[in-house]
Amino acid sequence: MTTQAASDQRFTLRRHVSTVARLAVLAVVAGLVAWRVDWAHVDLVLHPASWAFLLAAIAANFASVAFKGLTWTGVVSGLPEVDGRARFRDLLSPLFVGFLFNTVLAARIGEVVKVLLARRRLARNGVEVSATSLLGSVVAENLVSTIAWVGLVIGIGIFLPLPFYAWAASLVLGAVCLLVVTLAMATATGHQLPPWLATGSVAARIGRAASRLWGAVRESHVGLRRPRQLAVVGGASLATWLAQWAGIFFTLHAFGLERVGWGGAGLLLVTITLAQAFPLLPGNLVVFQAAAVLPLTATYGVGATEAIAFSVVLQFTEIVVGVAVGFLFLLSEGVSFGQLRRQAEQEASHQGDEEPARA
Repeated sequence: MTTQAASDQRFTLRRHVSTVARLAVLAVVAGLVAWRVDWAHVDLVLHPASWAFLLAAIAANFASVAFKGLTWTGVVSGLPEVDGRARFRDLLSPLFVGFLFNTVLAARIGEVVKVLLARRRLARNGVEVSATSLLGSVVAENLVSTIAWVGLVIGIGIFLPLPFYAWAASLVLGAVCLLVVTLAMATATGHQLPPWLATGSVAARIGRAASRLWGAVRESHVGLRRPRQLAVVGGASLATWLAQWAGIFFTLHAFGLERVGWGGAGLLLVTITLAQAFPLLPGNLVVFQAAAVLPLTATYGVGATEAIAFSVVLQFTEIVVGVAVGFLFLLSEGVSFGQLRRQAEQEASHQGDEEPARA
């Protein structure tokens, strides 16, 4: 058996074991939920108090993804290779298709998918940019977006009550992201990582991958040194979270839970965002529901059945945007789901095999 065949076999085995483990976790948690839920009230999912507010929630989540596209466009435009030639309409389709993959699959393979599609679309317009640079722009966009999220949470906490754990988690996460962004902007001069990170057989591979990605992240922050570019990216990031906050508030109204209010919607924004940072299952099922149910039942006294029904529909308002719109964009790309998944997995597995790119 060749080395490549053995490697492919190990990769397939790991993926199957991972899938079985995730399904086992899902089955156990689903069993516990089924045991605790009063199924006589499950029709709450099919009969919300207001369909108008439910449609408003879907529209708000669509706007949130669109603003995220504006943020990413601003970061990509600042890349030296792109030099302002990235267009919003070129990156919108890759963003939604990536959202589709992140929703259907457990791993963050959607981030690699949108990089592949964005690179292809930019190439059609005569803009040649490496996959590593685009992947660095994705990381940079997520860092800036997280800082904007923390800023919004602080704003919510000033005017509306939030539990201590929401403050603590948000501030710690924001401080880490702010440190990374500041370091990236200050060191975007082309220097590579220290030599000790690229020594030894295993460490050399990890070091090359880390060096390539860090170089790309630093490169992505060059454009953010310009105040106008930073204002556009930061403003679009803040608008992303404002739209998502509004979507949660509208869904609460759709279930007659307006007593939870904007403060409760803000708390849900914190807990759900933190939970989605660790995609253990496809669509982050169960984890998403737990992140929504626990604050509602523990802090606002909402019944367990009503809270679960709300959490299911809340996730639906977010998933329908990624799945439905993402699938339509996937059709326009002229490539199948399976083909794109294989390409993304190959790209992800080969990221550390090349020599470090110059930043």
